[in-house]
Amino acid sequence: MNILFVALGGGIGAVLRALISATSSRLIKSSFPIATLIVNLMGAFCIGYCVHFAWLSPDMKLFIVTGLLGGFTTFSTLTLELFQMLNSKLWISFFIYSTLQYVGCFVFCFLGMQL
Repeated sequence: MNILFVALGGGIGAVLRALISATSSRLIKSSFPIATLIVNLMGAFCIGYCVHFAWLSPDMKLFIVTGLLGGFTTFSTLTLELFQMLNSKLWISFFIYSTLQYVGCFVFCFLGMQL
């Protein structure tokens, strides 16, 4: 049953990520991978916020944290985008993007925990 909760949450999270990616690409015309930054910052905030829900059952934690937010955020895409920046010798973009991702997600998780 645990796998079902993770799979269902992961599917929903992946669809939400795809919708945000499509929407941000349509609204923000840039070669900078803003969609991945948006979903990772949102995901970090939500994971931090979910820490407060001690009343959540273990099944709901699997559904939300492991499934939904795990499917929503995307470390593999982040890694590929950073590699592509290095491969294209976009040193400044690499530095800015990696800093925004790592420091930003840490800060957003912290902010979520403060609520």
